[in-house]
Amino acid sequence: MNKRNRGLALALVLWAATPYVHAGSSHAEVRKQVEASMLVQGTVDIDAEGRVVAHQLDQADTLSKAIRDTIERRVGEWRFEPILVDGKAVRARSPMQLRLVTKQDGEKYLLRIAGATFGSVDQDGEAPRARRERKRPPFPGAARDWGVGGTVYLVLRVGRDGTVQEVVAEQVNLRVVGSEREMTVFADLLARPAMMTARKWQFDFPTRGEDADEPFMSVRVPVDFLLPDQSSEKAGEWSAYVPGPRQPVPWRDWNADFQAPDALASGGVYPDRPTGPRLLTDLDG
Repeated sequence: MNKRNRGLALALVLWAATPYVHAGSSHAEVRKQVEASMLVQGTVDIDAEGRVVAHQLDQADTLSKAIRDTIERRVGEWRFEPILVDGKAVRARSPMQLRLVTKQDGEKYLLRIAGATFGSVDQDGEAPRARRERKRPPFPGAARDWGVGGTVYLVLRVGRDGTVQEVVAEQVNLRVVGSEREMTVFADLLARPAMMTARKWQFDFPTRGEDADEPFMSVRVPVDFLLPDQSSEKAGEWSAYVPGPRQPVPWRDWNADFQAPDALASGGVYPDRPTGPRLLTDLDG
């Protein structure tokens, strides 16, 4: 695909996939916030000094050469805290998920790595898991009537008995455009049932790893609210949305700046506290 056609394709993703809801004084400003995003997965190889020596992308075939080259350049500049095994720095390979975002800037389309998560290199740890099948939140009738869909990125504080003690909707990404006031209402329409339902979920508390002796564990759960003509995001495919503001998580005592809430595939339960390699440099250069 040539440069002109790539730009046209991205423009169609950015504008056609976010329906017009209602005119408002700030409607045009909200439209400027629309992003086209893609989740890509793969691995990163880190040497004993914390430098990136290689990386692989599972969805490389779906990306243009220009995008692959950009990722290659930026990932190659990363530096991690050396990974220690029995007190000795070692070479390691870690799973990673990257959130790529493109946005129109005049006649150009700017690409950035907006977030990343890295899998655990500690084989003694346990991934968080639900004790039983998680009940899905009900789709709010008002949101359905307005044609509002999106994804709520929850963070849960889970006690040692597996019950949910606190819930934060860290970010809500909407697949619809309205005025700023409408967008706030729409985000709240989806966040409320997601949070109410999540308070009833139960989890198995880890018996080994870093969280085993902690008073609580923190987990991240993306929750989709999809209309009949919408589908869950798939790795390697562009989707359009309006990103919501990021809310603080009061019990965090670690730096989660590089962990964009939406750098996770929907449908899973993920550790909130970083368990993989610790990135020391800027994510996007």
